[in-house]
Amino acid sequence: MEANIVIGRLWSEGKLVTAMESDDVADWVLQQRLLELPDINQLDAASFKQAQLVYPELLNLRLQQAKPNSLTLGDALADCLEAASYFSIENHNVAELDDNTHLTLQQAFYSHFNRFWLALHQLMLLQSEHKILVDIAVAVPVFCPDLPAYELALQRRSLCHCIEHYGIEFVAAHLHQLRPDLIIYLAERLLHRTGELQYLLQLMQCWQGVAIFAPKQDAIHYLTNKLSTRE
Repeated sequence: MEANIVIGRLWSEGKLVTAMESDDVADWVLQQRLLELPDINQLDAASFKQAQLVYPELLNLRLQQAKPNSLTLGDALADCLEAASYFSIENHNVAELDDNTHLTLQQAFYSHFNRFWLALHQLMLLQSEHKILVDIAVAVPVFCPDLPAYELALQRRSLCHCIEHYGIEFVAAHLHQLRPDLIIYLAERLLHRTGELQYLLQLMQCWQGVAIFAPKQDAIHYLTNKLSTRE
């Protein structure tokens, strides 16, 4: 199942805030919590200790993000532009890339992920309406995302920022660029009130974008079912 849908449902079930799982599932959920929690201080003591053991680099990244950042606007923009190049389908015909090229692009992105993450965070603080934040929020990675899907985590972070900054009308303004899996994620993560779900459903019925990870009908079915539980 596509990572954005999985993460959205984990939010809905409370597993990205409080749940404790077992074995490999617990470690994976912990990794996603480190990527998704708005504030690292929300991490409980037991999870913090486990993160020190299994994901020390990711934990340190979130701790570093919580501290004052000396990154200049120019440096943040440069790093964000570099990150955005991995989401630009103009320079790559994704369907024509072979498996090795996909892997090379993914490994290159992952090697710079910490720098991209901090730069995106700094740009949100310094220029919250910068176009690059929108570009990343609505784009498609040029390589095939796979778990742990750091590329999608970066995109989700930018998308949540745009929704929080512009409101639900951001979805309407960029509807045909947003993938159905992102709509499902938003319905779980941020836009889960009845009125918001009804609006998302109306929008998805008019959606004419390109389905990549999940079809349009999945989002419509999901939103319809979620609304039916409110009746």
